[in-house]
Amino acid sequence: MEKKHIDNFFENIVTIQEYNQFGFTLPIMLIYINIFNETESYLKVTYDLIHSDIDVLTALYFNGKVLSPTDLYAATVFSSGGMTKILKKLENSAYITRKPSEKDKRSTLVYLEKKGEKLVEKCLTDIVEHRKRLFDVLTIDEQKNLQKILEKLTYNLF
Repeated sequence: MEKKHIDNFFENIVTIQEYNQFGFTLPIMLIYINIFNETESYLKVTYDLIHSDIDVLTALYFNGKVLSPTDLYAATVFSSGGMTKILKKLENSAYITRKPSEKDKRSTLVYLEKKGEKLVEKCLTDIVEHRKRLFDVLTIDEQKNLQKILEKLTYNLF
């Protein structure tokens, strides 16, 4: 989207009260698309991975480093069929291992390996550093307020 169209949008949306929600949703969508595309490109070029791969690794990283495939599915945003493919790829790369549960031999647990943990930490550090230019336009207080607002909106989805 070109800047002139964004300017027109923001100039006009404030004058049409019944459409004012678009003043929130279009920016969120544009920011999301930008973040997704840049991150996807970085992950592919740097690690030959995609968002879904990193989503699984970060879900493990932030949830105790061990989850069942069902819990991983619940902690991410893609289909269970896609999960099997991703787990196989990550296991082949030695980022995770899958082992039978000691409590229930019928179920399998997914473990984040040290190699996967280091990858997550490196990716998160690099992505945060790259994202600074986007969020540095906001003061620390604005960043905190935005985080609270986005958290509130996110919880309202569920």
